[in-house]
Amino acid sequence: MIPKTVVEHDQSGLEMVIGAMAELQQTRFIEGIKSKHRTLYEVEQTTEMVRLYQARVNIEARALVRFSETFIRQFATENNKCFETAEVLFGKIRSTIAGLKKIFYKTTPRDYRQLPEGAEVPTVFEKSPISHGEYTPDMFGLDSYPEPVRKLYEALDTLFTTAATSLALCHQMIQEESETRQDIVRLRQIYEESCDELLTTVRAASDFLVQTKELPDNELEKLRQRAGQNRDKFLTEGYHRHHKKELTQFLVIKCVREGQNDGLTDQEALLWPSNHQKALQARQVIEHYDEIEGAEGQEGKLSSTQLVQFIKWSGVEEQKEKEFYTKYFCESYKPDGHYKTLGWNSISAKRKDLREGGFTDAMLAEAFSNKLQTTGIF
Repeated sequence: MIPKTVVEHDQSGLEMVIGAMAELQQTRFIEGIKSKHRTLYEVEQTTEMVRLYQARVNIEARALVRFSETFIRQFATENNKCFETAEVLFGKIRSTIAGLKKIFYKTTPRDYRQLPEGAEVPTVFEKSPISHGEYTPDMFGLDSYPEPVRKLYEALDTLFTTAATSLALCHQMIQEESETRQDIVRLRQIYEESCDELLTTVRAASDFLVQTKELPDNELEKLRQRAGQNRDKFLTEGYHRHHKKELTQFLVIKCVREGQNDGLTDQEALLWPSNHQKALQARQVIEHYDEIEGAEGQEGKLSSTQLVQFIKWSGVEEQKEKEFYTKYFCESYKPDGHYKTLGWNSISAKRKDLREGGFTDAMLAEAFSNKLQTTGIF
């Protein structure tokens, strides 16, 4: 009978390995060394191997902690519906699991007994003396063995502690994900925050900017349609089941459709996803921009100060201000405008100067709003 090294990529697999590592103690460790009749050379080589594993486990542990900080708070993740969360997490601790398999295999004695008919082959995590396997306590303890043996035990103890922490974190994330899916209040908050984060990213939204009248198929949109008016059902079934790109596309489709209903272009819908009235006002302001007092700057160019005021008045997210000015304002103004437009670097520099001069965004927006009142565009 040859024990297997299979670790199921699910919660039970995590629990099995965590449980095996938790049994490490000096007497079990000694049995694991004796059972394979290791020489001092082999012990020292094994210690070096364990230290190599330790370096890899450290790298994975740090990466896993970083991943865990945002995983639960994201409605959509980098994994997609083809992979369960446990599968994704096991991918992130691949070296950890591989190293543990080898260690438990190296400490599992051969067993030539025939298994009873129908019995399942046990794993090395069950058969190894350093975990749940049979062992006989050593009368003299670890202190009676040479120094290399003690060093191997210490290296294993450190490795198991680090690896157990990573596996426990994976286990915790799986449980917290399940609890979050049942906590509709928290789920609503996660969804809103994820939507706000994605919609403020111009590049992500631009990837899915629809150039034709036909909107693309989207699995989240289909889920929304199936859920009907039951928004909570949509959130529960959609949480952690779709890729971030799919959520971004869903949000763009939603923005475009809602914008079209209010008479906005696709570009306007993405620039003002939550304020369609401001989008219509901005469009009207650009059409009459030359009529606003202070529009002209130097040498036949537009005033950079007033442009910054206008941008702040528009209410566009700061991450989208460059896109708003270069792709929306300039392209809308140039055909009929009397003055030359400025490059974005000039606008950005003026924005910085005004801030350093003590002008807040609210003050700049209010200054432009006052000019609109005297002009009477609305």
